[in-house]
Formats: sequence, C-alpha cells, structure tokens
Amino acid sequence: MTDYNNKIRALILAALMVFSVFAGTVAFTGTAAASATSYTGVSADDITTGDSSFSQEVIVEVQLNSNGNETVEFDVSNVPSGVSYSGASFSTNDSSNITLSAQETDFSDDVVSVNANNTAGSSVTFNLTATLTGDATGASTTSGVNIDTTAVDAGTNEQVQFDIVTNGVDDTTFDDGGIVFIGQTAAYDAADADSGAVNNSYSLYERVDSETGSPVRSLSVSNGWVNASTSGLEAGTTYFISNNGQNPSNADITFTVREQDFTAEFDEDTVDNNGETEVLLELASTNRQTDYNVTVESEDLDDDELVDIFSEFDAYDADVDDDSSTDEDGVEITVANGEQESNTNFSDIDGGEYNFTFEVTDTDAEADASITVNDVGEGELDLQNSTTTVTQGGVALITVEMSDAASSGTLVIGDESEDGYQTNVSISDDDDDGQVTVAFNTYRAGNASLGQQVALAGDSVGEDDLTLNSTQNQTDLNDILDSGDYIVSVSTSSSAEDTLDSPDNVGTLVLTEPQAPNQVLWRTSQDVLSDVEDADDEDRAAAIVDAVENGQVTQTDTLAVDGDGSATQSDVLVHQLTAPSITGILGNNAESGDVTSEFASAVQSNNSMNDANLNVVFEEQDPGANQDPATLNLADALNSNSGVANALTVIYDGEGTYYVFVDYDAIPSAAVTDGPFQDGDDVDVDISVQDDRLLGLDDDLTEDEQDEQYQTTSANFSIEEAEGSFDLNSDDLVAVTASEDAQVTGTTNVAPGTEFTVRVQSTGDTQPRFFNSETVTVQEDGTFNATFDLSQQSTGDEFTASVRQAAFSLSEDGVVVDSVSETTEPPETTEPPEETTEPPEETTEPPATTEPPAETSEPPATTAEPTSTSTPGFGAVLAVIALIGAALLAVRRDN
Repeated sequence: MTDYNNKIRALILAALMVFSVFAGTVAFTGTAAASATSYTGVSADDITTGDSSFSQEVIVEVQLNSNGNETVEFDVSNVPSGVSYSGASFSTNDSSNITLSAQETDFSDDVVSVNANNTAGSSVTFNLTATLTGDATGASTTSGVNIDTTAVDAGTNEQVQFDIVTNGVDDTTFDDGGIVFIGQTAAYDAADADSGAVNNSYSLYERVDSETGSPVRSLSVSNGWVNASTSGLEAGTTYFISNNGQNPSNADITFTVREQDFTAEFDEDTVDNNGETEVLLELASTNRQTDYNVTVESEDLDDDELVDIFSEFDAYDADVDDDSSTDEDGVEITVANGEQESNTNFSDIDGGEYNFTFEVTDTDAEADASITVNDVGEGELDLQNSTTTVTQGGVALITVEMSDAASSGTLVIGDESEDGYQTNVSISDDDDDGQVTVAFNTYRAGNASLGQQVALAGDSVGEDDLTLNSTQNQTDLNDILDSGDYIVSVSTSSSAEDTLDSPDNVGTLVLTEPQAPNQVLWRTSQDVLSDVEDADDEDRAAAIVDAVENGQVTQTDTLAVDGDGSATQSDVLVHQLTAPSITGILGNNAESGDVTSEFASAVQSNNSMNDANLNVVFEEQDPGANQDPATLNLADALNSNSGVANALTVIYDGEGTYYVFVDYDAIPSAAVTDGPFQDGDDVDVDISVQDDRLLGLDDDLTEDEQDEQYQTTSANFSIEEAEGSFDLNSDDLVAVTASEDAQVTGTTNVAPGTEFTVRVQSTGDTQPRFFNSETVTVQEDGTFNATFDLSQQSTGDEFTASVRQAAFSLSEDGVVVDSVSETTEPPETTEPPEETTEPPEETTEPPATTEPPAETSEPPATTAEPTSTSTPGFGAVLAVIALIGAALLAVRRDN
C-alpha cells in the first residue's frame, strides 16, 4: 500500500514538474509579446514664448517583438505655468509594420496616450512621434523643461527635455517715441529688445528734459516682459523705461501718454423698425488709426438683438464684464483702421428711444449715441389718382404711393378674366420718396415686339426700379388695346395673383377713343428757337408758353424768309400739333421734353401700304401752268438722308400737344422736290396719322380705301421775302436828335422776337466821327427801336443807318435835327377834322384783337383750328384802322 502511494505521489510530482516548466514557458512567451523590450526618450521641440498656437513634436524610440504591443503615455504636468496643452496626434516612421491607436488626446489630467502594435513576424524598432499643440502666450523663457514618457506595459519611464525660448523678435506693443493711450499698458519686450535685460531692475521715469528723468515707479520683469500701466500717468506727458538710470539718453524705450479721442454718431436721429430699417453709424478716432475693439451695451436690448443691429460691424457676443459669462452684458465689435462707417439695422426692434454706450476695450475712451426707433406698420400701396384717363394709343402716367414700411410691390393693369388684357409690373421705391411713377404705353400693350410697354417716368427715372417680362407678364394682343375701362390693382405682394385677389387698393384706367389730330401754325425767330433748345428738357415746353405770352411766338399765315439766302435769320415755322393718340407711337415719353428723334423715327417707319406711319408734307399751291409744285415730303426727305433732320425740333408738352419747329434756313435744297419755295408761294401743310395699329386698318382695304381712313390735319401759309424799313422824315431821311437817347425806329415783316443789329455811322464832314451799333428785338407789332448816345453831335451832322445780321438788307441816309417830335408823335393837327369820324377811344391804341385772342395766347390743348389766309371776325375793324391810318398819313404829308 505504501509502495502504491509512493508511486502515485511520484507520478503527481512528475506531472507538476512538467506543467510548471510548460507554464513558465508560456508565461515568459506572453510577457515578451505584450510589452516593449526596449524604450528610449529621443527628443522634444522647443516652444516659443508668446506663441498662441504652437505645435511641438516629442519623439521616443520603441522596440517590440513579433506581434507585440505597448501603451505609451506623455505627461506634461511638470511643464511650467503659462504653457497650456490642448491636443495631440501620433505618428510612426514605420507605418508598414506598426499600427497606432490613440487612447487619450485631450490632455485630461495632463496626460495623452497611444497604443502601438507590431504586425510584423519579427522584432521591430521604430520612432513614435507625439505632436502636441497648445498656447504659450503666458510662458516665460525656461531651460530644461521635462516631459515624462512611459511605456506602460513594460513599466519603463523616460524623460525628454526642451526649452521655452523667445522668438528673437521685439514684440513691444508700442513704438519707441510713440503713443500709449490712457487705459493701456505699455508692454516692453525686454527679453528680445534689451540685450542687457536684468530681472526686476527696470524703472519708469517721467522725462523732465533732455538730460533728466523723474522716477515714477519701479517695474518688474515677467516672462521677459516689462509692463508699465498708464494708471496714474498724465496725458500729454512723455515717459521712458530704463534699467540704466534716469538720464533719458540711456532710456530703453520712450512713449507719450495720450487720451484716445473717440466718437460714435448715427447718421439720422430716427429709424423705422419696418421697411427702411437701416441707418449709418460712424465710429471714429482721429488719433488712433489702427484696429481696435469696442464693446457696445444698451440697457433695453439683449445681446442677440445687439448682434443683429451691429451685424455689419461683425458684432459677436463677448464677456464684456469679465464675469466668465457672455450672457446679457453687451457685444464686441472691431473698428478697422481707426474709423468705420457701416449700416446698423433696427428691423423688428420695438419702438422707442435707445441709448448705446461704446467703450474701447484697451483704453479709457468711450462715447454715447442714441436713436429713436419708429414703430412702423407694414404699410400698403395706393394709387395717387383713382382714375387715369388717356387716349387710345397714348401713354398713361400711373403713380403708385407707398405708406409706412412698404417699399415694393406689384402693379397689375387690367384683369384678363374680365378685361381680356392684363400686365403685371414689379415696382420698387429705391429712393425712398414714397412713390413710383410708371408710364404705360397703350399703343405697345400686348405686343412685345413693339418694345417695352411700361417704363419709369418723372422723378422715378434713374431712382426707382421696375421689372416686367414682356413675354410672360402680359396678355398678347393682335390689335391695339381696346378703348374702355380697365381695373388697376396694387399691393405689397410680389404675386400678381395675390394682388388681384387681395389688392391694397384699386383704381381705373379709362382708355378713350382717339380724336383726329389738329394743327395751328405759329412763327417765331431763330433766337427764340435757340432759347427753347438751350432750356433744360423738362423746361422746354414752358419756354414756348413764355414766348407766346411775351409775343415772341405768334399765330401766322405768313413766313418771312431771307430772299438771297446769304443770312440765316428767316422765320421759324411752328406747328402746334394736338395729337395725344400718337404719344405711344413715339415711345414711353409721357412727360414734356424734346422728342425730335422719336418723331423722326415715327415718320421714317412705314405701314402695311408702305406709307409713313406719321408724315408731314409741305406742298406749293397753284405752281403755275405746266409746273409741278414745290414739295417737301418729310418722310421721303428723312429716309433719303437729305439732312432735313437738322431743320426739325419737336417739343412735347406732356398733355398731347407737340410743337414741331421747322427751321426754314436749315432745309437743304435737296429735300424740296421741284423747289425751292419762293416769295409769294402759298403752301399747304398736311400732317397725317397713317399707322395701321392705331387706326385699326384692315389688311384687305384698297389703297384708296386706306387713304380715306388716314387722319389728316391741314393748314396754309404764304412765303414772303423778308423786308424792313426805317421811319423817315418828310425828306426821306432818318432823323435823330443830338441826345443821349437818340432813337432810330423802323418796321419789318420778320417774326417778333427776331434780333438783328442797327448801325449808325457818320458821313460827310460830320465831327466828331461816330460808329455805333445796337442789337434790337422785333416787337409783336413788327416794330423795332435802337437807342444811341449822340449827345456830342450837332444839328446837321450826317450819317448812314443800316441793319446787319438780318434776313433783309436795309440802309438809309440820316441827319441830326433839333427835334423829331413831329415825326415820332403825331401833333394834334394830324387827327382827322371834326367832320370825319373819329376812331373810338379804344382804338387810339392797338385793339386787343391785334394780338392773339386770350384763348390762343397759350397753345390750346385740342380746340385750335387750322390757320387760314382770311381774317374772320377782324376784317371790319382792320379796315377802319386802315382808313384812319391813311387819313393821318395824308395830314402829315400836307404839313
């Protein structure tokens, strides 16, 4: 039994020995696979003081057996204060065999770690690099700083060493001899700027004179910096920092203390919180032209509202009151280059008065500004006139008014479902005057090929905005827009559909049937034409009316022209054409002004019968046997490039009347067929509207039938050769007195308003000699009067009187007399004898009817009739005046 037990014990012991050897082998093999067999610290990069975002590489060398792995830690707890680490990343120089898996990267407890695994079938030695990032803004120069590195599984610890060094660049915050503002700290980079820097040995001195400094306080050195607070320092005083005594010549650096001037000002006192919600704010400093930060606070606004208001200043929520929280303590902005002007936006801010405090963050400078926010409603669109009336083919002016915050919207003319026509116009009041004026061309409406049918007009031109897609936002029409009433809808909506369904306001466009055109003939002078052409465009129609009122544009049936063509002072013919229906043909010019080019373009375009859409034809009447009449067909002349365009000026009065000026002297001979027009010619003028679309002409009409549909207005005038005469005495001489206001008078048939020169020149033995000229203006009754100073002359002195720069030639002999009263004012004896009928008292002066009647002193709008060569209503009166004049002349001749 004992032998048996011994055998069993021996067997168990043998087994235990075998297992223990095996287990030991396994245990050894497991340890070799799990940890580093060699671990060495290699290096760490130096970091630089003041670097706010450094990157530092720390390298260790690791050896791992086949399939081994190791966890490596980097501990920065021994790095001096002033350096803060924020993150880490890891890499190896043998990425084909070694795989890395980061464990900790955010320096929790000042440690980061990574696991390295050898995937090769053999032992590998490799470098493991940890790239550490952080902020060294507050660091001071330090040598021999250690980072602890540990191979955790192997239990091996190594240290790598580095230095905190300066960047070698002088980062002093102010210039030597420069300005430091009250509230700032004068920070001197002694470590980099002063090779003789000694810790805690600097002082601040007040500069007394060039050789003396007065000590203010001692200054310590922290991390290589010497900081001098401006607290207690006096603005306008110069100070210096030195570790070499109080002589300014030994100063390390010098500065002058100033107060920063700083202003904050809104461009307006008030702003709306709806609609136009922006107002300019200027922040400025005249003695600080670098960037600086400013905090903004307002008791009645939260930080989110302040960020929105000052968004163009890139405002952001900041910890303004240094309580480690950004909640409700204001916002911060940056002012670039000393001053900045940007918009602030008070959209959706409650109405009321707001006060703002602006404080520069690094100085004591601050400023206040206030503004009143108006609580404004959304507003609406309305029509200035609820009803707008225009002739078919004309241009309607529609003014849309905008209230409160409304600044844009939609104008819809017509309703396709009810009117068979609709156009949708987007409008915007860009100049903020509260209105947009739109010109609607009823001739072009419905046909995009004719051009845009809406345009800005009046004060809106160049100021506001209008958008219309002619091919999508209007109804297509084959014919001109029918006469009748059209609804006009406006709203702040950008949708035409919404505007029709829920308009802010509606009105009516009344389109009346066109009336036949009408013309009246007037004449004027070259000088008046020049005055009209020189006036501002919007004032030209008014200049014509003024000339009518002044008697310088008169109704006529004659035109006085230069007989030999040597001068350029012939009368100018003026056609007063009342034709509101052609306004749309000429374009979108719905207001007064020069429309010469538009008128010429309409004359040069043709209808379906190849006739001009609008034409003016001058034709001689009764040219004589076997002779063709002299004719000026304006359409033919313009299309042939004859140069007749230079003779044409057309002014629109904005109310359907056109003044067509025809400068006779500028008409080229090539433009008049079988011409020229001559003295004594009677000329008919036909102005014809011949446009297919306007007149609604059918394509199947014959030429004669279509001619009958044309609308023509006619007038007639005769051509006279320009002439004039001086008033002579009974000896057929021009008689003047030796006075300061000697007068030479005369009459002419040229247009009132015409200017020319009267010259008097001594002749014979007259002494002293004289040569005088005077510019005269022809009066409404055809007279002219030149005044000269002949006070140095004597009775009997002889001279010649003549005219220059006139459409006629005139020269007469003259004499200085004692008195010319008997020739300038008829004596009592020149009145008719008692047995003859005296003219009524009111005819001793020219009767009122010798001037255009009151209703024609200004061009009538629509009722003027063509001028004829007869004088209905005035013949009897003129006959009486003629008889009286003959009697007076006879009595004078007898005397």
